Amino acid sequence: MAQLPLTGWPKCVLQELIRYIEYIANRREINEFYIGRGIDLDERRRQHGCDDIIALYETDSIDNAIEVENALINRFYGHPKCSNDAPHGGGGVSEEYKYQVYLAIWF
Repeated sequence: MAQLPLTGWPKCVLQELIRYIEYIANRREINEFYIGRGIDLDERRRQHGCDDIIALYETDSIDNAIEVENALINRFYGHPKCSNDAPHGGGGVSEEYKYQVYLAIWF
């Protein structure tokens, strides 16, 4: 896998991100994961109370961030370890320049 976070067009990065999340989600030591979007991953980690947070994708386009987040949540929503509440992304939009899609994990 390329170094995370990936950048580029959603259609160019989605398959690699799906493979990466499958690898993480299916590891024995992972009890739960959450796919989200934000600008400050330290703050998101505190809010979630997770053990680790991984930046998966970074972009300056909110539309691209939303597209990647939605596609990943939709793909993994049915996974038994996925803790997302809905099969799509949500949340607000910031005026910040860089948006990140992340994977929060609990061991």
